Amino acid sequence: MSNTVLKKITDVLQEFYKQNPYVELLKISIDEVKAGQVVLGMDIEKFHTNFYELSHGGALMSLADTAMGAACLSCNKKVVTLSFDMNFIKGAPLGTEIKATGRVIHNGSRTMVCETDMINEDGELLCKATGTFFVVGKLVEE
Repeated sequence: MSNTVLKKITDVLQEFYKQNPYVELLKISIDEVKAGQVVLGMDIEKFHTNFYELSHGGALMSLADTAMGAACLSCNKKVVTLSFDMNFIKGAPLGTEIKATGRVIHNGSRTMVCETDMINEDGELLCKATGTFFVVGKLVEE
């Protein structure tokens, strides 16, 4: 993929998520885009937490799914999630800054497989997720 196409995809991806009400609700940011890999950020605020002031598993699963979907988009493919698996390794209390790195590990014509590692500001692994995605089209015309 050329740098010009990756730049166009990055711009479209940024706008795509600005217009996504759920991503905006969760306050997910796009920190870095490479072909096949995207880093997202989410700071755990009160509305992300459960009764124990730890990040709610659903908020973390949403971040992981978004990171993997964004990684697919960085390959110029629009996708929908077919399956998803997540391991919660360490809790993320209120105030934690999370980085989720979504990576494409299989880039097929009809399906894609991705993984996401989520780390806190100390570099500690919080969660690991994998997902399979169905390709529904291209993000931009090349």
